[in-house]
Amino acid sequence: MSIQIAIVGSSAFVATVSHAAPKFDDVRFAYFTYTHPRETAQIAAQLGSYDGVFFSGSFPYAYATPYLNETIAHHVVQDETVLLTTILYATLAQKLTLDELTIDVNEPERLNDIFTAFTNLTQPAVMKIDPDVDFSDVFRFHVSHQQRDSKLAVTSIERVHRQLLEEGFNSQLMIEPVSTVIHHLENLIGQVRKHLADLSQFAIVLYATTSIALREHLHTMRHQGHVETQDDTTLLLTTKGEIAHALETATLSPRDDDSVIGIGYGSDYQTALEHARVALSASTEQQMRIVDATKRLSFPESGESVQYRVTDENAFDIIKRIGISPVNIGKILAFSKRKHEFTAKELTDYLGVSRRTTERLIKKLHDAGFVDVIGEEMSYAQGRPRAVYIFKLPS
Repeated sequence: MSIQIAIVGSSAFVATVSHAAPKFDDVRFAYFTYTHPRETAQIAAQLGSYDGVFFSGSFPYAYATPYLNETIAHHVVQDETVLLTTILYATLAQKLTLDELTIDVNEPERLNDIFTAFTNLTQPAVMKIDPDVDFSDVFRFHVSHQQRDSKLAVTSIERVHRQLLEEGFNSQLMIEPVSTVIHHLENLIGQVRKHLADLSQFAIVLYATTSIALREHLHTMRHQGHVETQDDTTLLLTTKGEIAHALETATLSPRDDDSVIGIGYGSDYQTALEHARVALSASTEQQMRIVDATKRLSFPESGESVQYRVTDENAFDIIKRIGISPVNIGKILAFSKRKHEFTAKELTDYLGVSRRTTERLIKKLHDAGFVDVIGEEMSYAQGRPRAVYIFKLPS
């Protein structure tokens, strides 16, 4: 299946990319030109479905960004190669000195890095620009200098370049070497390939229910997968991309179903199933849990995540000695870095589990010598004082 990339830029930029397009035999390109960078906002709003969008520069990219949703996008960066190529052409080909140039540029700091190598030379007048700049101000900047002693305007903005030429001033548009454009395009295509490969991973969803309502819902849901019942769970086999869509549209389960859902991703069926089982059995009261291919446990409803693959020696030692799951050990270690002294309620709130689960965890830690009781905290309400604990974890 070929990748579809939208190219958004000036006519010159589109021509550059179209000449290079045959190099990418499994990529289909669609071209969209503009006369003013602000037009890219409308282009992006009406773009339709593409795997990625490639912009000619930071200005059109900035204007279009609010309308791109989650589409992967990239743009050509005005780096030192672009700046140095343009300056060399302007000074050598047109036989000018640096102080006879005026330059508008996104990041003047990049110019400073170049000019530090040119000692004892007068530097050009430089104007910093950004997506909110008034193009007429940029035009006047170049004109005011050229009416005095400068001889060439070097501009990053094609519209300003055309206006300068139309009104009889000398102008040079920033030169983007074809190799630079191709490099950034390859960067985007690489991102798209990785994203599509990620979405095509195996995904298994385990529902802690076998209700008829759930099965009926799954047969109407857009998942293009396989559904089966196993003991007291319902299993859905599909892809990560389909699950991402279901999560985005809140259609993974019936609206009134509060059954626990464990989602597992992996490069093969067995790995995804193992991850789904871990997610389903995680010690948390959150309804929906995901374990991805990197063994990170996350909770879509809260946006939190925790790494349950433990490589830290101390954490691994705790697991072996007292049998607490990697997920809970990871959370407890993170909590201990925030609060050295704590109450059971504070740990309960942080872990998102029941008070009984927290008490069992504290007892295991206390019996193993990783937690001590150091005092009591009086409650504002009636009842027994709360025990105050201190961590004694290995450093």
